[in-house]
Amino acid sequence: MPLEKARAILAPMPTIIIASQEPRAGRTAVTAGLGARLAAEGRTVRLARTRSADGADAPAEDDAQVLATVPGCSSTGKALTEQDLLSEIQSVADAIVLVEAPPGSPNALAERLRAKVVLVMPDAGDEALGKLSAAAAELGETLIGVIAVRQPGRVLQATAATLEEHGLTCLAVLPEDRLLAGPSPRELSEALHASTLVEGESEDEAVEFVMLGPVSADPGQPYFLQHGTKAVVNRFDKMDLHLAALATEPDCLILTGGQQPSPYLLDRVAGCDPPVTVLLAPDNTVRTIEVVDDLYGETRFGGQRKLDRAIELANEHLDLSKITAALA
Repeated sequence: MPLEKARAILAPMPTIIIASQEPRAGRTAVTAGLGARLAAEGRTVRLARTRSADGADAPAEDDAQVLATVPGCSSTGKALTEQDLLSEIQSVADAIVLVEAPPGSPNALAERLRAKVVLVMPDAGDEALGKLSAAAAELGETLIGVIAVRQPGRVLQATAATLEEHGLTCLAVLPEDRLLAGPSPRELSEALHASTLVEGESEDEAVEFVMLGPVSADPGQPYFLQHGTKAVVNRFDKMDLHLAALATEPDCLILTGGQQPSPYLLDRVAGCDPPVTVLLAPDNTVRTIEVVDDLYGETRFGGQRKLDRAIELANEHLDLSKITAALA
């Protein structure tokens, strides 16, 4: 169907664009959490991810695959062109359609889809709020409200109040979360330029904590038992620490120093259930930790753990009544 004809016959229906002014702002997590929340309320929900204008958009494909796993919602699992999206909306006339848009202004897309907009904001500083207020003014009544993400727990109420002071409807203030910020073993491997000695079961699941082995002579399993989902960083020859960590079922061991560990360690890893990822990083421990630290907050949204946490936060913090009122 020609694009202009599709626009002409597009019937009014509840379509919401999830947008942000910058990339990696949390749009996918918000789309997933909001979609699951609406579905749990008995709504029929369709999730979609649009491509960037240039068409080549690998991140959009990754996001689309994640949205296809949201419980209670339907999705093609593929990033859509605008033409495909218009056809998609027409095919699900009885559903609320949540559209994750590429970063940037959603004005033109909202007009063409006759959609409402939710803006996602990770930064509550004065400069970011100024830009957000300008974007809200351009959207006018098309804007439902703003969802602030990655906010320190101590300022959740203050952030909500600040948004309202700027004339912005606050739909939710979501706290910063280590799991949502955490990297997967695969992302750790790429960032560290590490070799994979053993491929584990949770290559694409986020690890919430990265632990460095204790300096004391006694490695002690209680130390590693402090956290559940974790990657443990130790020099390649610290066998006592490796074995103590393995006993606490880590997701990943990161061996530093670039030299092969003892074959005995790999034999022990082979007997782990579930399997544990073992990475060999070329740098020393200090540099490895620095790289891992920089990686937190820069990772993509993906995996069951992050999806479950996003839904949990949406259930706890999202004011659904303001959204459903806007749709009505």
